[in-house]
Amino acid sequence: MIRGFGCALALALIWLLVLGCAAQVQWRTPLRPEQRLTFDASQFRVVMGAASEDGGSLRVGAVGEDGSALQTVPVARLRAADFASLRYRFDGFPRTLELSFVFRRADAPDDVQAVTVPWPGDGWRSVDLGKVPGWQGEITELGFAEYATPQIAPESSAFRPFRFDRAELWSPSWRGSLAALYTSWFGYTPWALLSISALGPQREVAQAAALQPFLVLGGVLSLLAAALILRWSRAQVRRRALVAAVALWVLLDLIWLEDLRAKHQLTEHVYAGKTWSERAALVPDQDVRLAAEQLRGYFATQPPHQLLVVSDSKFVFLRLIYQMLPLNAAPLEQALGLRWPRRDARFVVFQSSQWRYDEKRGALTGAGRAFGVEPVFEAGDVHVYKFRGAP
Repeated sequence: MIRGFGCALALALIWLLVLGCAAQVQWRTPLRPEQRLTFDASQFRVVMGAASEDGGSLRVGAVGEDGSALQTVPVARLRAADFASLRYRFDGFPRTLELSFVFRRADAPDDVQAVTVPWPGDGWRSVDLGKVPGWQGEITELGFAEYATPQIAPESSAFRPFRFDRAELWSPSWRGSLAALYTSWFGYTPWALLSISALGPQREVAQAAALQPFLVLGGVLSLLAAALILRWSRAQVRRRALVAAVALWVLLDLIWLEDLRAKHQLTEHVYAGKTWSERAALVPDQDVRLAAEQLRGYFATQPPHQLLVVSDSKFVFLRLIYQMLPLNAAPLEQALGLRWPRRDARFVVFQSSQWRYDEKRGALTGAGRAFGVEPVFEAGDVHVYKFRGAP
């Protein structure tokens, strides 16, 4: 009986030590926060989008013209160093939206900091502010921004009304650090562009250490402690080590499967119950798809040309080139290494502030280069120029 009690106490201490190391919490840190700041959602002002008060909550019913919603609250004399944990609670937050924590510092009033935080779902979520870049000095304003998950969810179908309930700031504590660790380890993370598996890279800025090493470390130390205190034989240690390894494997697999299930719920939310043609139109970069359709329609009546594509975002012009297939398109960067493009070249400029058409010179200028061109097609952010030679 005494050995069993001692073993249970040792296991509790081992896992407390392992979790404390994973959360990077100091031993002198108090168990509970000594300071708490609570902000009811009704204290926030709506900067973008539309929302209505629902008791102490805000029911966000629409996004702004740029497809995002923003709520902020001014704060006075808030020292970032005094608060180590952010807690927030939403209800009915759709999986197709991403959440950002925004704040403004007194030393940079014109610079708004914005960092992606874990998807809130329903209930409380926590973030370790010590891992948030820029959380320092005196904070004058904070809030939350919601928008379609980048490169994953189409803006046209991403938004659904949700309720924002409350936000809290906690001073350093074991409870706050472990809550942030739990959110980071077991919170939902959407598909990522660079994913090669269902796990994928994490999107949040305040990302904790990986779960697997600490789970294995805690399992090994627990097994050793139990073997020493309970005086297991070698045969018992081998059998129980095998059982523990299988149990850890199953636990990690269940966590992985739950994350995969949650990711597929986003896919079903966007595409379930729609025809193939409707699904094909529901791409995350719908503006790029529309531009590609306009370009294909224009060049369908033209002889074959070499198309040189440029945009401020590398991702955007690569996606545009892909959507333009089977047209002969390539990045303009490739042409910069050549003396001159081919005589039949056409320049395709999409959402670019770096490359500009100089009407007086009759030239397309950018990146320290200039090409003599003539405008031949324009539709929204899409501009096509015929190459003429030296400007």
